Amino acid sequence: MPYHIAFDRDKNLEFILYKSTAFMKDMFCTTNYPLSIEDTIGTFLLMFLNTDFENFEECSAFIYHFCFANFYCEKYPNKVSKDYFYSIKLTHKDFLRELRNMVNEEQSMFLYIKHMFLKNLQLPYNEEFLKSDDEEDEENSNLENNSDVSNIDTPYNLIEINNFLENVTLDFDLFRFLLGKINIYKYNVPYGFYCDNIFSILGLEFKEFMSCKKHTIRKCQNCGQYFIPNNLKETKYCNELFEETGKTCKQIGKELAYKKSLQEDSLLNKYRKRYMSLASSVSHYGTDRAIEKFEKYKKDGAIIKKKYLNKEITPKEFEKWIESTKK
Repeated sequence: MPYHIAFDRDKNLEFILYKSTAFMKDMFCTTNYPLSIEDTIGTFLLMFLNTDFENFEECSAFIYHFCFANFYCEKYPNKVSKDYFYSIKLTHKDFLRELRNMVNEEQSMFLYIKHMFLKNLQLPYNEEFLKSDDEEDEENSNLENNSDVSNIDTPYNLIEINNFLENVTLDFDLFRFLLGKINIYKYNVPYGFYCDNIFSILGLEFKEFMSCKKHTIRKCQNCGQYFIPNNLKETKYCNELFEETGKTCKQIGKELAYKKSLQEDSLLNKYRKRYMSLASSVSHYGTDRAIEKFEKYKKDGAIIKKKYLNKEITPKEFEKWIESTKK
């Protein structure tokens, strides 16, 4: 079964149908009923970008979940089963052999497309994965320099993306989405696309994602995962939970930013050290005088620090106030 993809631009939703693989009855099987993705536009693109295709296990997992069936059917069209429920049935040994071969054969292509996407998203990418032979380099260079095919209004290299849109067919029926338990007819979806190539689906999604000028992807400066920010101001940290901290990267990012500001601003660092010194006096001595000085520092300090950060007082005045609390 080919991949099917459609979009509801009004609700910023994407719908994707694909075949996956599962271990059933001592065999690795591919069911004829599709799995589906129903989420915001760019969701599958993020799954792709957040896969480390240099890692054999991660590359294997992506192929296992999203494209083993299509790669297998392309390679062995005569071996596809006529079984009503399962189109592919392989023993454990045969499956692992085929999966290993697929990774070896397709890994470089996955890496090429991933870094080509990153380049067009204006994110850091590895040029080594984009190198091709001399003839292809020369051909692409000529195309890029041809003003007749370049589009200055497109925020990415249209030629590079279109190179992967092979054998894509328009789908006006959309009934197959019902097999994936998506009631496609309740959405504003005038048409969809289908094809057998995972790279074409990724290219289609990339173009659809970039068709909205508000869409962008950034790399979280805490966890390193790619994410879609809610607005252009939130471009440093994602909103996913970080490991087992119980906090999101955005929350942790604010803490890291504060610690960094303390390290870079000697007066804020001095303010913090004085705070810790007074707190230590309370915990060690617990006298009324120590408690009074600490509480006064907390109350007045919050006001003075805010004035310093808002540039209502000079650094010299801020430092003078900190020194005055030592008397």
